[in-house]
Amino acid sequence: MENNRESSSSISWLDRPVFHDLPQITPYFILIAILIGLTLFSRFYILGERVMSHDEVNHVVPSYDLSIGKGYRHDPVTHGPFQFHLVALSYFLFGANDFTSRMPAALFSVATVLFVTFGFRRYLGKIGSLIGGYLFLISPYLLFYGRYTRNEAFVALYAVLTLFAVLRYLEKGKRNMLYLLTAVTALQFATKETAYIYTAQLLIFLAFMFMEHIGKARWENQRARQLFMTLLSAALILLVFVVILAGWNAIVNKDSGAVQQALGQTFTPIQLVELGGVIVALLLGIFAAVILLRNIGWNALKQDRSFDLLMLTGSLILPLLTAFPVKIIGSLLRQNWNPIDYSPESLVRTGIFLVLMSAISVALGLLWKPRLWLVNFAIFYGIFTVFYTTLFTNGFGFFTGIIGSLGYWLEQQGVHRGEQPFYYYALIQMPIYEFLALFGSLLAVYFGTKYNRFSSFAGDRLSVDRKNPISTNPVLTITESEIQTSSNVLAEASLGEEPSSPIFNQERPLPTLALFLFWSLTALVAYSIAGEKMPWLTVHIAVPFLISAAWGFGYLVETTPWQKLKENHAWLAVILVPVALTSLGGLLGTLLGPQPPFQGNTLDQLQSTSAFIFSALAFGLSVWGILRFLQDWQPSAILRLFVAGLSVYLAIMTARTAFTANYINYDNAKEFLVYAHAARGPKDILEQVEEISRRTTSGKNINVAYDNDALYPYWWYFRDYPNKRYFTDNVTRDLRESPIIIAGEKNWSRLDSITRGSFQSFEYQRLWWPMQDYYNLTWDRIWNALRDPAMRSAIYKIWRDRDYSEYASLTNNPNLTVETWQPSQKLKMYIRNDILAQIWNYGAAPTASAPQQTDPYINGTVELLPDQVIGQPGSQIQFGAPRKIAVAPDGTLYVADTGLHQILHISADGQLIHRWGSFANLAEGSAPGGTFYEPWGIAVAPDGSVFVADTWNHRIQKFTADGQFVTMWGFFGQGVAPEAFWGPRDLAFDSKGRLFVTDTGNKRIVIFDQNGNYLDEFGSPGIDPGQFDEQVGIAINSQDQLFVTDTWNQRVQVFQIDPQSGKTFFLRQWEIYGWFGQSLDNKPYIAVDNRGNVFVTDPEGYRVIQFTEEGQFVRTWGDYSPGVDGFGLAAGIAVDPGGHVWVSDAVNRVLLRFTLP
Repeated sequence: MENNRESSSSISWLDRPVFHDLPQITPYFILIAILIGLTLFSRFYILGERVMSHDEVNHVVPSYDLSIGKGYRHDPVTHGPFQFHLVALSYFLFGANDFTSRMPAALFSVATVLFVTFGFRRYLGKIGSLIGGYLFLISPYLLFYGRYTRNEAFVALYAVLTLFAVLRYLEKGKRNMLYLLTAVTALQFATKETAYIYTAQLLIFLAFMFMEHIGKARWENQRARQLFMTLLSAALILLVFVVILAGWNAIVNKDSGAVQQALGQTFTPIQLVELGGVIVALLLGIFAAVILLRNIGWNALKQDRSFDLLMLTGSLILPLLTAFPVKIIGSLLRQNWNPIDYSPESLVRTGIFLVLMSAISVALGLLWKPRLWLVNFAIFYGIFTVFYTTLFTNGFGFFTGIIGSLGYWLEQQGVHRGEQPFYYYALIQMPIYEFLALFGSLLAVYFGTKYNRFSSFAGDRLSVDRKNPISTNPVLTITESEIQTSSNVLAEASLGEEPSSPIFNQERPLPTLALFLFWSLTALVAYSIAGEKMPWLTVHIAVPFLISAAWGFGYLVETTPWQKLKENHAWLAVILVPVALTSLGGLLGTLLGPQPPFQGNTLDQLQSTSAFIFSALAFGLSVWGILRFLQDWQPSAILRLFVAGLSVYLAIMTARTAFTANYINYDNAKEFLVYAHAARGPKDILEQVEEISRRTTSGKNINVAYDNDALYPYWWYFRDYPNKRYFTDNVTRDLRESPIIIAGEKNWSRLDSITRGSFQSFEYQRLWWPMQDYYNLTWDRIWNALRDPAMRSAIYKIWRDRDYSEYASLTNNPNLTVETWQPSQKLKMYIRNDILAQIWNYGAAPTASAPQQTDPYINGTVELLPDQVIGQPGSQIQFGAPRKIAVAPDGTLYVADTGLHQILHISADGQLIHRWGSFANLAEGSAPGGTFYEPWGIAVAPDGSVFVADTWNHRIQKFTADGQFVTMWGFFGQGVAPEAFWGPRDLAFDSKGRLFVTDTGNKRIVIFDQNGNYLDEFGSPGIDPGQFDEQVGIAINSQDQLFVTDTWNQRVQVFQIDPQSGKTFFLRQWEIYGWFGQSLDNKPYIAVDNRGNVFVTDPEGYRVIQFTEEGQFVRTWGDYSPGVDGFGLAAGIAVDPGGHVWVSDAVNRVLLRFTLP
């Protein structure tokens, strides 16, 4: 139902002066002023407060370097160069900080809101464009990424400019719109690779539009017309089929690339079908084009504006598609032609393809409208070249832009960055954040379908049914004989074009709503099937949905009879609408919630029943009142009033969602519109560092060290700290010279070791990820959740309030509070004690504490280099992660390699004798003898047999000296039987050939004979003598004294073995200043020699410590090094018959032999 008089009235009140003396002050003026004020405030309020995220750091650091004269080189990993230049300009003008980093994005976001409001008035109507401005204002995604140093804010503006330029050109045919479209498209490609998707969407829509124009013409040869339509339809249908198939294949077979490479396949069968479909569609399209040119003619085609847009856009971007034929033809030839391979040979090959694509581009442009195309070509590649070459200072940037951008993007699709499910946008992101846009778009679909409004003439009102003022006949005869005169002779002559008469009816209705909805649907589909799915890409889906929603809400407002509210007190119905909606919500809440009404007499049950009764009464009475006050209204008008009320409610909820995400939860993990999200911790640390540096160095001259995990964001925040030290993951003792050390969790144990006693440490939250229980959704999971009242309530509270408490309780997940959130990562800040004493606040000294223990071995440190290295790169022997070393009676070495799940037998001079073993996990199926799951321990029996602790298969295996399997025993268990092991780590034999096994997880040592028969065991959890906490290494000397590394008790325990009975008796123990961390790699081993020496490894201390058998410290050597002059992780240790000490380095993957002085 439509009423033009009512529509006119509903708009005219916007232009009615509020004050007689100030006629320019109208409701529309006030609403615009409020919109501008709120937009500016929302984009710039606490803009610099949030911590720089990982991706932002990747953008701001190169921008800062550019701003201080270090230049910029385009890298497709961080997308196009436009943002870097704009952020660098912001730094140049206003200084470098978090606020100015985000200023360009905020300004572009403001421009997007205002352009929708003012630029789309003819295509959304006056009311629709105003609503559109407010939709873009409160959109959670547009607001969040309008305050974020990413490319999305820029691309959002380009998107609305593109839509405007296309509609304006289709309406008016003015060449300045072609120039605008060209410039915006160039900026798109200079900003982000999503430009390829945007351009594909535009070209596909224009192709359908052009097909419609041609199809509606009256051909002289109807058989040719029918054949043309058949061929073109078949080509388009085939292309759509290929796209759907490719999307399905990408979702279902996302790991097929690795399988192809392993099998040596160029294409999978499905990919062959896809490629064949594209080739057939291309051939069909060529045949259709030949028929079209023969029957219609080239000059006639150039009169259609959709054809202009097709030719211009398609020809300009052809060179940018060069990576496609390089990949495809390389695959057909079974060659790995990588467009981002910049070797000389590859550059020549890719350059040939680029020249060919450029030649086709130029030929198409010159065939179309030469002078006009050349002007646009200059605009496009002028912008492209200036940015990609950084004002002509990086010539190679042109090549990385025109080839590398698409080439890298194609490679990333196989990576599946984010690993999100295909429904990530449709079922997660859009319903959680952009539900208002979805609802408005559904309204647009309804109105467009019911009133046939997918195409309409431009104007201030969407609901007015306009007719073509020039021609009402949509059917045109298009033949060469009709080309006689031109209405644009002067304009075309000025550009050197051949004058021709207008053939197409250029005053036809614009496909405005059709374009908006097509863009929305294709964006949702395209990003859903793309390999990379990340939250910020939702912006590119939200923009067209918001435009479509603006059209839907605009049409709703225009066609609701608001003026009738003045009659018969109908305005009271407006008051009752929110009452009805609220009570309906309460009614549904009690019916669908965890406590339905009328279920019992407990307090909770009675409260639910009373809430239901009152909600039902309120809903019934309010609906009755609405119908009573609106008794003269048509049912459709009443329904529209309800829909308008629901829309206002959804708008309020959307604004609340946007506010919460941007100003409350901006630095925690409760929101889903971010991925790896920076917590507040790094900025808290920065404030401490700045304070300490100011108070101890009178500036920023403090020596602050940080590791790989802290690189983001301190690569940015320490940009002007001259004494900063980035130590990657190379933890060395000289780090103690830095007053402040900042490190991620994987380096904590090593840093705890070297800083113990001289530093204090403080933990901070660094990074967290949103809850991802939406993975692996099935229809059963969805149905079970929907029919469970408690789960429905829990999910609703997450949607409405980001309250995870009910969901955490239902799923028994304790990690959904801000304090306990997982997955997350933390940082530690280590501050040296002398610095803490200097900066203690308020003039009060800290309370005296017990003296801090210092490293007792530091004065006994010697420099000792290996005289033999086995396993260096390029040598015959290569390790994965060597651990325990066992020396055979003949002096040869056996090494347990946990990285490659193998055992190596090596001669004393480093030659490989035997190698055996492969991976098998007993928990997942069969693991026959000779297969391993990280063998840590190994020992050689007196008869030369080799015994291996197959650690994570929880068993012991016996082999002959040359690696032939003999027997095995053991299974996973918590000590319920002698053979019930939990991660056995080491083995040793006494003088009687008895086998001692450290059953690490069960805190015991178990004794067997060489056939696996149980003899005895000792040990239990605890700290008393004879008790263990993570016992690992074991060694037995010639006096049958057994030495054990009791790791987490930080001691060596010594036991005496009775040669006859095999019973063990505690002798002594000594403490170890080391073994501080409890990581999976910090597992020390021990060795004894025949001279009364005991050697232990300190894995994360990067050293070996030597004692006497009585526990007296002798010396220590080693420090961190990625080379052979230190250790990456000192693991196993052994002493050969010549007294040489062998140490395995599990990180540097070598064996090192030391000769003691």
